[in-house]
Order: sequence, then structure tokens, then C-alpha cells
Amino acid sequence: MTLQPTVLPDADAVGDAVAAMILDRLTAADGPSFLLGCPGGRTGQTTYEALGRLAAGGADLSRLVIVMMDEYVVPDADGVLRCVDPDLSYSCLGFARREILGPIDRGCLAAGTEPPSEIWLPDPADPGGYDDRIAAAGGIDLFLLATGASDGHIAFNQPGTPRDSRAHVTELGEATRRDNMGTFPEFTRLDMVPTHGVTVGVDTIAAGSREVIMIVCGAHKRDAYARIAAASAYEPDWPATIAVECKNPTLVADRAAAGH
Repeated sequence: MTLQPTVLPDADAVGDAVAAMILDRLTAADGPSFLLGCPGGRTGQTTYEALGRLAAGGADLSRLVIVMMDEYVVPDADGVLRCVDPDLSYSCLGFARREILGPIDRGCLAAGTEPPSEIWLPDPADPGGYDDRIAAAGGIDLFLLATGASDGHIAFNQPGTPRDSRAHVTELGEATRRDNMGTFPEFTRLDMVPTHGVTVGVDTIAAGSREVIMIVCGAHKRDAYARIAAASAYEPDWPATIAVECKNPTLVADRAAAGH
């Protein structure tokens, strides 16, 4: 099976459409919480901003639980890998607080509604515990996905990651680290980018989610879009192709990425 893409004019239109899909699924879902898997970085930002506008319009987003895909890790004084300080701009936890919950919080404040507050993050000391936590919650209701522009990484899953991989600590390849230099301008040299991360696995995404939306925006991701749109099964050298093996997958792109 290959994905049938939805191509929209620009990244803002993509954000509005994906946010509307999230609200639709959230409204229809039962239960006390709705697990939304989220990437850090630029791909999801227009979606998170659009969720803030929906919250300002009175949408009830209080049941959202933000399930982050990954986090940078660095060794502490004893050489044990720990998540980076959330106050750093490139921390995925810090990103979730500022760029995901931030717009929603402001929207909820304007509307006088209850904001969501939960953020989940994998623990480098017990990566497998993240899979267990997701499974215990019944899985991720909707997982937003993003692809590396130059190497197809998804979360921090590097080219060559096995299909059955679960949450794990991994060394980050140079292409992934260079992609992240574009996301965080303070990374002016490659040696400033952390070399390791803790991440959901490829199978965490495929087996642990009920629905996925792969978002691809920007001319710099035209090759990534073409690779994912053409895939019919998981290709280990381009991990983002796992989207085609997920339940209820959708590919949403802007015209710049699709080459239209």
C-alpha cells in the first residue's frame, strides 16, 4: 500500500487541517485522556499554533496528553546519560512546554477553559518503560510524524533502525545532527549538537498508535516527500517510511514539499 497524499497550499494550511483533524478525533474519543504523539522541531509548529487558535475559540483540549517522541541526552558527571536541561532551547521537553502547550494555554486562558498539562517523555535510564506506559494507557490515539530531510530519520531513529525496534537510546548520525542545526540556530558548529538521544522505536510508532499523520512541509523536504509517497513498506534506510505500515495513515504536505 502507498499513501495517498493531501497537498495543501502552504505550511499554515497544513497546520489548520491537521489541528482540525486532531480536534475531530479528540471530540469523538471516549475516556479521560487523549494521547497525542508529537515531534519537536519545525514540522509541527503550525499545527500547534492552530490548536491554540482552536482553544481560543472555545475548543475543549483539556484531555490532551502530549507524548513526545524523543529527547537529547548528555552524560552527567558520572558518565550516566541524562535528558538535557529543559530550559535549553533544543530540549524536546522545553519545546513541548513552550511551543505545544504554550499556544494552547494562551488560547484556553482567552476562552476561560481548562488547559491540558501532561507531557510524557522517554527516560534514558529505562527506555522500555515508555513502551509499557503507552501500552498501559491503551496506545497513542493519534501520532503526528515528521521526517528528516536528508536521511529520513523519524524521531531519533537513524537509517538502518530495525523494523521491530522499541524505545531506546541511540547515537545520532551526522545527517540527523546537521538537520537539527537548521532547527536550532544556536547550533553554529556540529560539535555543539548532542551526539545521543532517547527515542521511541519504529515499532513503538507502528504498533503503539491508532492513527498517524505524516506532515511534510518545505522545499527542503521534497526528496523526503517523494520517498515516503512512493513507499509501499518499511525501508530501513529511510525510517520515516514506517508511516505506510501504521494503522490509519495520512500523508499531508504543502505544495513546496510536493513539488506542485
